[in-house]
Amino acid sequence: MFARPDSYSVVDRSDRGDRVTFETRDPAEAVGFAARLVRDQGAAQTKAGHVWSAEVETVLRGAGWYPGRNVDTTVWRERLEVDGFRIHSAAEDFLREFGGLTVVGGGSGITRAREPFELDPLLALGEGDRFGEWGEEIGHHLFPLGELDHGQAFIGLDERGELYVVVNWLARFGRMPEAMENLVLGVMPIRMPSSVQP
Repeated sequence: MFARPDSYSVVDRSDRGDRVTFETRDPAEAVGFAARLVRDQGAAQTKAGHVWSAEVETVLRGAGWYPGRNVDTTVWRERLEVDGFRIHSAAEDFLREFGGLTVVGGGSGITRAREPFELDPLLALGEGDRFGEWGEEIGHHLFPLGELDHGQAFIGLDERGELYVVVNWLARFGRMPEAMENLVLGVMPIRMPSSVQP
């Protein structure tokens, strides 16, 4: 991957030896594309038809995910509504497929260390102000999904399917389902311009 002042380029060779170049102004998109180049083929699909890399599929299956997984989100939704959160359809869909999973692994990743995460939105009870203020700052509705690195940060999702690290700063992993690949494989999220909580 090459970074220029105004863009990012990812260059690779296809199986036939053809040069493949991808250019973008969005660093998260460039890193996500690069991550997809290094993953294996032939993995299981999500409900939306995304094919997981073999490595990500192994990690997710180890945490309890399987194709077609559909868990009831009623308890999460009701408990969080009492705390002031309002779920949106992207978060509802995410939690049906991934809610309740805990990924315990760590180690080196693509551009950052891999960190464990727990997809239980109730871990963000009492954090409505944090999610609300960051949502206002970025102009999107952030909903909690769980915690990263044993509570060092929260994980949130906006109504477009953009996955975020939420602390006293905000960073994004990209949009689902590629964001899950980035989270699992250890791709550094892109920090949002404001570095201090509003």
